[in-house]
Amino acid sequence: MGLFSKLLLPGRLRTGPTALLPARPDQKTLLAIAQLADPEARIDGDDVVAGGSRIQPPIELTEDVLAKLGVPDEGRLWACRIAADGPLPVDFFDKSLAEGIAYRLGGWSLCRGEPLDPAEDGGDPLVYLPAVPEPEEILPILSGALRHADAVDTERWPEGELIDGVVRIPVRRGRVTDVYAGADVLVVIEEGHRMPPAAQVRWPYLTEIAIARITPDTRTEKADGEDAGAVSAQAVGGSAGDATSVDAGADTAADATGADAATAKDATGANAATVGDVTDTAHAAGGATGANADAAGAADAASRDDGKDADEAREALLARAAVALVLAEGLRGIAADSRGFQLAEADDVLPGRFA
Repeated sequence: MGLFSKLLLPGRLRTGPTALLPARPDQKTLLAIAQLADPEARIDGDDVVAGGSRIQPPIELTEDVLAKLGVPDEGRLWACRIAADGPLPVDFFDKSLAEGIAYRLGGWSLCRGEPLDPAEDGGDPLVYLPAVPEPEEILPILSGALRHADAVDTERWPEGELIDGVVRIPVRRGRVTDVYAGADVLVVIEEGHRMPPAAQVRWPYLTEIAIARITPDTRTEKADGEDAGAVSAQAVGGSAGDATSVDAGADTAADATGADAATAKDATGANAATVGDVTDTAHAAGGATGANADAAGAADAASRDDGKDADEAREALLARAAVALVLAEGLRGIAADSRGFQLAEADDVLPGRFA
């Protein structure tokens, strides 16, 4: 690479979309990941072509180049730029392709100068369907797939109907047709979506498809009075990241006891005064040590809470992916993640799957 190309490199990568990866991926790995988004992805020379985009071969980036790209605390990464092959891909497929590759290889995604860690927003699984399923088709599947279906709070869904442990809420607003609620999961059915590459291979005769989004039920008590349409809009619009975000910690303040606990006693002689001073100093030191131990214990507790929350979020994401797989099998659909990469098993929804 010439000097002029090196000078232009940060600008070309910054505009993106670009996947920044911790290790150099081989071409077969990139092809396997790309085929999850487009089963007809293929190798063309040094590139991998998928969905009208070219995944260019990885380029090593050093710390000085990464600093120009705004990626902190990284000594070396490998960049795979995604370039449109002809007309721009529909629905920003090139951006989704970069994010999906970075998500599966434990890296960053860069587009228009904004570095993104896809693992911070894993997104919710979904199911591509050839048509909106009838209630009698989907309800028997959901009643066995949703966790704790028998614990659903029907009073929170006054417009819904409880059937076999699942509440069905007819919406018919915009794209949303129905919402199915379990105890902690919502299945939102939408119609009229464009054909993603994964669906075009399965149903080449269709012009649009339906989508079932499996999202967490993140409503608060304030949402109890909302109508079903508003609640479903909330579920569709932006609660995907809530399930995978980890609540940071607990209070770590610890009261420092001991500084006021030790008080000097009256001394009648020099030796007694000296002994009293030594005793006071020892008590104060012991109190400070206890305070430090309390603070360390609180920090450890906060760390354990973070780990527990992360584990719970991971299990919840896996449970939603399992629901997507069951729905895809029962309704002859395609289970995928939020970026359009197909899921073969529930673990495929986790970040760093191919790392």
